Amino acid sequence: MIANSFVYVIESPSPHDLLDGRTEGRSLCEALRLSNIPHWYSLASNRETFLITLGQRLADAWSQHKCLPLLHFSVHGNNNGIGLTNGDFISWGELEAYLAPLNNWASGGLLICMSACYGFSAQCMAAQNMSNSTYWALVGNTHEATWADAAVAYTTFYHLLFKGGDLDSCVTTMRNASKDMNFYYIYGQHARQNWLNFIAASQQTIATSPPKTLDAQV
Repeated sequence: MIANSFVYVIESPSPHDLLDGRTEGRSLCEALRLSNIPHWYSLASNRETFLITLGQRLADAWSQHKCLPLLHFSVHGNNNGIGLTNGDFISWGELEAYLAPLNNWASGGLLICMSACYGFSAQCMAAQNMSNSTYWALVGNTHEATWADAAVAYTTFYHLLFKGGDLDSCVTTMRNASKDMNFYYIYGQHARQNWLNFIAASQQTIATSPPKTLDAQV
């Protein structure tokens, strides 16, 4: 799958990042160019341009490369979603809705890499659509990540991935290269099953235990 792919970078830096010329996505593209890895770069400063990157610009990129895109998001994030340059915030639920048609088009083969603080929280997108997962696999960080560590980590990740490495070995090596042990990956089906298991366990608890009200605790 990876041999017939290109890295589709979507970057939305903060205003201070732009002021200081700190753009991890552009730096990554330079490394991809040196490794002869096909790629496409887009800078999205607000929701309107962000949606364009997932629409017409992605169609243009596909027309050039004629292969599957690997989505790389270089953004600021937290446990609830991602922020854009102008302050717009996109929740994981909203992002799932934006990406679900792309994953369907990719026959469930979408690989999403979140270069963002708490980017691994995006795994919850697999639980938004209960009929299918929103991605084949997700790579992200469970904590805060510096741009320097993220740049080293994902440069290593893509370099090895396009040399035929599997996700497990690529993510292990990106941890070691960046000295940030908080990068993880998960398959969409596993993330969705984890959520279903959680719901099933919660329903069983609700069915066998009365709710703990304030009166009951007095």
